Amino acid sequence: MRIAVASDAAPTAELEAALAALGVLCDPAESMAELPSIVALSGPYDLVLLRVGQALRNALPVIRDLRRRGMTLPIMVYSATSADAEEEEAVLHAGADDVIFHPFRLSVLHARMQALARRARGYTCAELVCGNVTLDQEQHAVMVDGIRVNLTAREFDFLETLMLHKGVLLTKERFMTRLYADSEAPDSKIVDVFVCKLRRKLTAAGAAEIIRTVWGRGYVVFEPTPAAIEAARKTRQTEAEPAPRGWVRRAPRFLAATA
Repeated sequence: MRIAVASDAAPTAELEAALAALGVLCDPAESMAELPSIVALSGPYDLVLLRVGQALRNALPVIRDLRRRGMTLPIMVYSATSADAEEEEAVLHAGADDVIFHPFRLSVLHARMQALARRARGYTCAELVCGNVTLDQEQHAVMVDGIRVNLTAREFDFLETLMLHKGVLLTKERFMTRLYADSEAPDSKIVDVFVCKLRRKLTAAGAAEIIRTVWGRGYVVFEPTPAAIEAARKTRQTEAEPAPRGWVRRAPRFLAATA
């Protein structure tokens, strides 16, 4: 995920570092007031996270500004202290999608963020489906008709980015930002390598073609026809095996207060 973060008081460095360990790229704003401009000029983002130190009402102006500009991306408000019901209601009515209060489990915050981003893209659970390919965010696994496809961590992230934006053209620059946010990026031609490897592995497992190349621009995931799915199943090169339980990324249990 790539999110925009802003705070009305304390720095968000600790929160950003904790989320980065879970694969979340955070773009911080120096103030809440400049956040709408950052979202408009530096996006696209999967979510906006607002950290409020004292009063929830401090988040109201930026939330209203984002919604007035027609921005529909999810907005989550994280409060370092408890708040009364009226303030919480006001924030939600202004356009926020969720409010979370300290203390909380970082894994729960991450799960809520993923849920908001999925629903914004039309998905209702951790399983992203396209054709006969299923990507399980919770188990960090990819299956084709129940057959496990062995992907590297970066290949998984690449496919996840595509499937979360099904039907949306993604440029090579978008992938490079997503995959190499915390390290030195190689040549952008690595994106073509990822696509080639993914296509080969998915095809071997009997998946219909779901990644389309838009020459000179990027790649897009599309929904294959039923006929294409059936034809692909007949070319399967691997033996079926039970879908694995997989593994779940572990996160620190609690995030220290930064108020």
